[in-house]
This record gives sequence, C-alpha cells and structure tokens, in this order.
Amino acid sequence: MIVNAEREPDYSLYYLGSILLEILESTDVMPIEELLSKAKERLNKEIHIDFLYYTIDWLYLLSLVSIREGKVYYDHKKINSTQNKTF
Repeated sequence: MIVNAEREPDYSLYYLGSILLEILESTDVMPIEELLSKAKERLNKEIHIDFLYYTIDWLYLLSLVSIREGKVYYDHKKINSTQNKTF
C-alpha cells in the first residue's frame, strides 16, 4: 500500500500524504470530510475514503498529524529519518 506498482502512483501513501500535508499546512486543522473533498479537488479525481484513512493513519504514525473530535490537526514536526527522531 505504501508503494504499489500495480496501482496508480496518485494512490500511494507517499503522494497522498504530501497532498494532505500541503492542504493542512495552510489551515492547521480541518474536518475529515472537508480534507477528503479538498484532496479530491487537488487530485482532480475520485479517491475512496479508505485511501484517506490509510494516509491519515500513516501520517499519525509518523507524528505529523493528530486526530481529535473528527478533525485532523497538522503538528508541524520535522522528522530526521536517519536517526528516527523528532526535533
């Protein structure tokens, strides 16, 4: 699911994650439904809600977003992947 050669690259977690972070960067917080709508608009194609949930889960595991009361919050953390630390 992170990268799948059989599926369009637009549905990879890396690409969708970058789209969601780009959208959240301007607002810091957004309801999940609105985030899905903006992602569809940005991609100019339909995406299933499951792809959005997988991507949000992945970004949560990376400590880049948090979810409270049906809203996604951008946490503005920088990750040093070589040392696996947040700074």
